[in-house]
Amino acid sequence: MGEIKIDELQKLYDNKKVGSLVQEICEYYATKEDYEDNSYQDEIEPPEVVESVYILFCLQSREQILDEFALIQKKYPNLYESVNPIHNTILINMDYRLLENQCAEKLMGHVTDTSLEEILAHVDSFTRSSNTLSEAVDKFYSWLHSRSR
Repeated sequence: MGEIKIDELQKLYDNKKVGSLVQEICEYYATKEDYEDNSYQDEIEPPEVVESVYILFCLQSREQILDEFALIQKKYPNLYESVNPIHNTILINMDYRLLENQCAEKLMGHVTDTSLEEILAHVDSFTRSSNTLSEAVDKFYSWLHSRSR
């Protein structure tokens, strides 16, 4: 990761207008680019899981998340290059139910005996019972790991 992106990421963590979930997403996408030969896959969840989980939880507060990405685009342009694809995915999919279903279907391939409806119900439940979206994501991963193949 270039020094400019590192500097922008550090500044992002001090920005109170950007929530912890978007900060986490920025770090994920910025550092993901630095791994060669997909070596990151040994250290983190598969990209289709991580990216689907992020999208599902971003959709829970879509307008707020879009505002935070717009702020990143304006204040941290080098960092924004990394998150531009997820921002655009959330922005252009006005029918977010279809996007939710697509993400849940991707997750179904990584868990046993779990329906699309059950995945979406857990996303909703963890979002409602958590103080932040990052906390909800952590709870979801715990649940997801308990169901993993």
